[in-house]
Amino acid sequence: MSLENNPSPFFDRFKQHINSATLWKSDDQLFLACSGGVDSVVLAHLLKSTGVQFELLHCNFNLRGAESNRDEEFVRALAVQLGSSLQVKSFDTKSEMQQLGKGVQETARMLRYNWFHEVVNSANPKEGNSWLLTAHHQGDQVETISMNFFRGTGIAGFHGILEKSNQLIRPLLSFTREEILEYAASQQISWVEDHTNADVHYTRNLFRHTILPEIKNIFPEVEMNIINTAKRLSEVEFLYRKQVDKIISGLLEKTGTGFKVPVKKLMITEPLDTILYELFKTFGFSVEQSYELKKLFTALSGKYIQSHSHRVLKNRDWLLIDAINNAEPEIKVIEEGRNEISFDGGKLNFKAITGDSKTTPNPNQAFIDNRYVVYPLLLRPWKPGDYFYPLGMKKKKKIARFLTDIKLSKKEKENQWVLESDRKIIWVVGRRIDDRVKVNQATTHVLFIELSV
Repeated sequence: MSLENNPSPFFDRFKQHINSATLWKSDDQLFLACSGGVDSVVLAHLLKSTGVQFELLHCNFNLRGAESNRDEEFVRALAVQLGSSLQVKSFDTKSEMQQLGKGVQETARMLRYNWFHEVVNSANPKEGNSWLLTAHHQGDQVETISMNFFRGTGIAGFHGILEKSNQLIRPLLSFTREEILEYAASQQISWVEDHTNADVHYTRNLFRHTILPEIKNIFPEVEMNIINTAKRLSEVEFLYRKQVDKIISGLLEKTGTGFKVPVKKLMITEPLDTILYELFKTFGFSVEQSYELKKLFTALSGKYIQSHSHRVLKNRDWLLIDAINNAEPEIKVIEEGRNEISFDGGKLNFKAITGDSKTTPNPNQAFIDNRYVVYPLLLRPWKPGDYFYPLGMKKKKKIARFLTDIKLSKKEKENQWVLESDRKIIWVVGRRIDDRVKVNQATTHVLFIELSV
């Protein structure tokens, strides 16, 4: 039944809302995620009635046998009915779950949004932007905010689902599920039901069917109370974010490889726990790790803790933040006649010069007696057990001890490279050459090497 012949207050509100909120422009390209359930099907009918062009996207996760295929066929028929383009993606979800080691809900969500964004990003409208539309409604918002509260996500979790963010638009977010169902009935719109939506073993379903209805028995206005509180807290979050960002910008200093934070200044910052969490969460640290971060304040240099992506290292009066690099650096092979070579630590330039009695006044320069150079040279990261004879010393010294003695940080030690000739380390790059290859009065030809970073 067409909306033109059956005007609806719900449709009028919907059309007025998308226009007043300027959710999209006439030249934007729209994609609608459609499962076949009542919410996405109603949104598809509403969009059709506004005259906007859109394309349906449907995921078949192949988890419910014949029911999954039924949903796909329903959406295909809906696309024909509405005269809309359609893309369908079929997933081997069970196999993906095994590979990822994640649950069914988390895996399915990751798969569908990865595909949705792939489609949206590959779109090429002549003008305007590309958007993914989803049919989240006010009930989804209440459930999300409630779950965020119990998860302990902090103030950022209380604004819940945003109506428009990045490439996502949720046009039904201000409408209730009851309103959507009433509209579907009044317009004789059919849809399909996913039986797993009633399974309370899934967290969202537990909130939807058990927890929130029980609370509603005590506080009948709980849903609107949560929505209104979320609106107020979103404004509080704006002020909170502004002040927190200002404090963090005064603490966080950029370094060559990462960031550093002055310990003494951080210790007197208030409120410390909040700033500590907000500062380090960007680097993958959880609120539970805040206590360990505090312990670094008084720890000895060299102590550190890690997140999945970063490490915070105590180095005297600083906390050094660097990304964890699990990849092994490449060993560089240097043949005779090579003029320069780039590596993770910078660039080495090679030059043959005549004999000179110079030692090495600049640690970034090495003057090596060419008689002791055997090609190919190897440029590599140092490893435990490595040793050399530091310039001016007649006894060998392990690289590890040498780097400790010159007071390098843990990060600097890890990034140290050495230059090897005939299985002997002739230069701890940027630090000191080996005494056995130094230039002397008998030297006639010198290999001059300079490090630039």
